Amino acid sequence: MSKKITISLVATALLSIVLAVLTVTGRFAALDHSLEYALYALRTPGLTTLLKIITTIGEWYVYAVVTLLLLALPRTRWKYGLPAGVALGISAVLNTLLKLCFAIPRPTGHRLITETGFGFPSGHAMIGTAFVGICVLLFVRYADKRAAKLIASVAAVLFMLAVGLSRVYLGVHNPTDIIAGYAMGLFCAVGVRGIVDLLHKRNLLSSTDSRPNLTLLRSRKAS
Repeated sequence: MSKKITISLVATALLSIVLAVLTVTGRFAALDHSLEYALYALRTPGLTTLLKIITTIGEWYVYAVVTLLLLALPRTRWKYGLPAGVALGISAVLNTLLKLCFAIPRPTGHRLITETGFGFPSGHAMIGTAFVGICVLLFVRYADKRAAKLIASVAAVLFMLAVGLSRVYLGVHNPTDIIAGYAMGLFCAVGVRGIVDLLHKRNLLSSTDSRPNLTLLRSRKAS
């Protein structure tokens, strides 16, 4: 695993831990409330409709459908489909466990949509960042044109910011739920990217189309 990946994993893990501790101890409560009410003051029928659409696009099952499409296409199956599926699965399971572990309730009193379960960390932010993050990280790895890499990266960041904003605006998450979800989702994405890089380094994945190197796998199994 490269030094850059290792540093990113450590940084996102530490950030997630710090955010969790500060949230559990209530250090961010005042900041959460001030940011929430600032967003509530911006509510309009048109903006509400738009952000409801964005929050629906950010549901886990939308990413699951995209993953199935990536897996169905031979050109994207190994490069993007399998890593995206792994990132999606890991982040979804981890998010469920973390919600149960922290058991922090969602904000109440200003909801525009119905949600159940605990709020910390945000599933939309965590699962979305893991899925979108690994797709962008792999696109940056494989793409040749710098402009395409930049456009993909900026589009991904803007999309995830919009998803996070929609969750706070609609009254179902605190800002810290979102920020922690981003950090934890990025941890998952970087971790899967590190696994992909490690498999390439050990020649277990083809450098051309990222398919498993079956010849090498068979020779190692035989030995």
